[in-house]
Amino acid sequence: MSRQTERTDWSKVHEQVVETFAGGWADPHVHAWDDLLSEDVELTQPLLADATGLDSYHDEVRRLLTLAPDVRGDVLTWAGRSDVVFIELRITGTAGRARVDFRTFDKLHITRSAVVVRREAFFDPLPVAKALLTHPSSWLPWWHSGIGPLTGRRRFLRR
Repeated sequence: MSRQTERTDWSKVHEQVVETFAGGWADPHVHAWDDLLSEDVELTQPLLADATGLDSYHDEVRRLLTLAPDVRGDVLTWAGRSDVVFIELRITGTAGRARVDFRTFDKLHITRSAVVVRREAFFDPLPVAKALLTHPSSWLPWWHSGIGPLTGRRRFLRR
């Protein structure tokens, strides 16, 4: 296979990954990214413990939707290079009456079949924390979601 053919192949894979990723954020639900993520996907992001597996991702999406049922994401920019895709995303939503609006950068490690095997998200958690802390109406949804520090409460919430 020539170098040019390989680049063309990766380019199509990158576009497919970004399209599926963006589609999930346009209408988020627990299984929105099932066609994109591997069964043993590795997950890393601020405010959450590192996790492995599609079931872990489903749990985190449930928590996010409990906190902000109207959450949405818009892809702002993206770039791909061989088996990595970088995506800049703007996340918006409402927790209680707190409006949350921030940018995140995802580094997706992918296979040639457009499957994500590792997702690393990078964002500044301070604007999210500030929005939640300064709006008491968000405290109960935040508590019930299980998102963020105090992860020990997740065990409490499962009982």
